[in-house]
Amino acid sequence: MEHPLSRRKALHNACAGLAVAPFLQGIAARAADQSGRTPKRFVFVVRANGILPTELQPQGLESLVRPRGARLSQKKLITAPLKDHSLSRGLAPLEPWRHQVTVLQGLSGRMANESHGAGYGALGACRGAKGGAPPTTPTVDGLLSRSFNTPFAHLGLAMEEIGPQVVYTGLFAAAAKKPLPCYADPMTAYQDLFGSVVTDRQLKAAAAVDRNVLDFMVSDINRFRATLPGVEKEKLEHYLEGFRSLKAQGEKLRAMKKQLTAAAPDLTDDFRSDVEIERLKAHFQLATSALIGGLTQVVSIRADHLGLRLTGLGLGSKTVHQIGHMIEGEKGGSGGEKFDNGMGEFATRERIMNFHMQQIASMAKQLEAVPEEDGTMLDNTVILYLSDHGEKHHSNCFEWPMVALGTAGGALKAGQYIHVPGWGEDRHNTIAHAYVSLLQAAGIEQDQFGQPDLTLPSSIDQTGPLSAWMS
Repeated sequence: MEHPLSRRKALHNACAGLAVAPFLQGIAARAADQSGRTPKRFVFVVRANGILPTELQPQGLESLVRPRGARLSQKKLITAPLKDHSLSRGLAPLEPWRHQVTVLQGLSGRMANESHGAGYGALGACRGAKGGAPPTTPTVDGLLSRSFNTPFAHLGLAMEEIGPQVVYTGLFAAAAKKPLPCYADPMTAYQDLFGSVVTDRQLKAAAAVDRNVLDFMVSDINRFRATLPGVEKEKLEHYLEGFRSLKAQGEKLRAMKKQLTAAAPDLTDDFRSDVEIERLKAHFQLATSALIGGLTQVVSIRADHLGLRLTGLGLGSKTVHQIGHMIEGEKGGSGGEKFDNGMGEFATRERIMNFHMQQIASMAKQLEAVPEEDGTMLDNTVILYLSDHGEKHHSNCFEWPMVALGTAGGALKAGQYIHVPGWGEDRHNTIAHAYVSLLQAAGIEQDQFGQPDLTLPSSIDQTGPLSAWMS
């Protein structure tokens, strides 16, 4: 199935009313990293429906968690080396990298508690915006993206139904009132990321047209600006800067021709597929190639959403939302849906997670194959997998299970299981502590992130990193 190219449509919209401004702001919002250090990379994979604590629990440690949000509050910190415990069946594709895996249990996110999904709160550790309202604070991926000087400060990729090319998911934000855009169409993303080096005749021609249209727009706006009064001229300057940024970005991409040619993914049928899981494969391949090619150091992938049907996984016609209402052992589940092929909630969830882990494993394998200083690209990367809403479909966010792969250049510990004291217990940790760990791993000196959980006892320190995760 052919999809029109986003940039050309964006430029068309701009000609009609300069409506592309938010997308331009997302691209232009970047700052240079002057440290000269080895690049560190951060990948966020966010899914819907919550993650049951049992889904991540290493084998041999099952007694420490309960399914479906039945809390078993720990009184103290528990850590265990993963060399002594195989990963859960859902995480099985990551077994070759078990020494690089960290399972995080017991973190809470009550400050972000919302029904069905925390929105910006999931990565922002804050109250999520309701009803499509703009973000009130940056999310951790948006804050990280300010530290790196790459053509794409942040690369967002999102699963949507066929149609939208660029979307705002309500999950990722560069700053207050500045949501980050995501590519929904893999072909559009391919064109914008690798269009400067493509050999496909149609895409190559499209890239040339895009460059010509950009040159025309910059020139035309400059001429038009001279006819405007001061206030209107200032407004137009904002839009002009966005087009200049796009043009400069294109020039930077063309200067990277050699490395982009080497990193560009094969243009397989997945990129044009109507099948959801095939498009998700394409998104992961785009993310991996963008990291290897130096196009970005921060990637966020929205792996699904509640209205999506995961065609291709053998789960029938259920939406992700309907899957969330399944309850193991109850015929039909609380949503009234019959189990397909005799599969209950746990088996269904396991199949979805296993597929996600296959994509993360493929990314890890490719990054590990690229030498970097005394190690590989994977050594300087961390991939964080989490839900947008805590420990179950209708979460109360007393727990927010996560799994990480990588150490971000040795800044974070790996090969371990970390279970923090339960909500309300002394030395409890929230998701904000985990995000401060990521910021500090990137060299950002920050001790606090997001909003505090005002329902926690005041004796619990909500600043600083998750110390058990820091090297």
